[in-house]
Amino acid sequence: MTLLLTLVLVALVLFALFLGGSIVAQGYLYQAPADRLPLRALAAAALVASFLTIWVWIDQRAPRKYDTFFEFAPYQTQTFDEFEAVRWVSPDGSTFRVDAAGKPVEEVTRFRRGVGAKAAGFYDAKTDEPFQMNSSSKGTNLSYMTAAVRVSPAKGAEPVRLGAVLGKDKRSYAAGPEGRKFVEDGGTRYVQADQLGTLFVPSNTTVFLALLINFLHFVAWFVAFWLILQFTRGHAFVLAVSFGLGAMLLLMPLLFKPNRAPKPPGEVPQAARAAEVTAPAPAGT
Repeated sequence: MTLLLTLVLVALVLFALFLGGSIVAQGYLYQAPADRLPLRALAAAALVASFLTIWVWIDQRAPRKYDTFFEFAPYQTQTFDEFEAVRWVSPDGSTFRVDAAGKPVEEVTRFRRGVGAKAAGFYDAKTDEPFQMNSSSKGTNLSYMTAAVRVSPAKGAEPVRLGAVLGKDKRSYAAGPEGRKFVEDGGTRYVQADQLGTLFVPSNTTVFLALLINFLHFVAWFVAFWLILQFTRGHAFVLAVSFGLGAMLLLMPLLFKPNRAPKPPGEVPQAARAAEVTAPAPAGT
């Protein structure tokens, strides 16, 4: 019913726009409007409104995945409710503990999604402490840095290791947003520390389909102006680009908005932000 209402309302607005605009524009550009203009305006409105409604229908099933090329997300997502944090530990607060080969010794801690009011965060399965990228304890002079996380992308699947994006020294996080990302070893999947519980899977297919939908959107406008309303190809192209961009910037966000209503806290995983300290200094050998 919502989609039908969207189709009718958009078609009515476009019909008035096409009819009134064409009478004025074609009278000025071509001395006389095209014949049977009301019928042509109705057909053009039906074409463009139908395409926009189908786009909204697609977005209902995969919000943001096939958005306008200003906003679409070029990835698929998988959710998880627990993971393992692979940590480098610094007993003295200055250098990491290393093995005989000089590599940092790794310790693994399992984290699980909280329940109830804590469902937005992940907590140590043993101590119930919230997840932090790194930390320091002045009382014991013990600090750690999360060097990687291990995530099972599906129930029963083998865990995937995703390493932290490190700086040049390979003992501290990279600067900026990249420093809060864990990327699959030898792959493209990644996890954002601020969105724990979601595994992002970059998808060329998603990119292709999103761009195809955006391209067809302009095609729909062009066909409406050129073949149906009888503007010349040059004028139809300029009008299609202008109205297409306007629809993507102003109209489509309004049509997509009902699909983007916030979900209950447990359905949108986000990491509980806890106070963090600077990562320990580079390890010695």
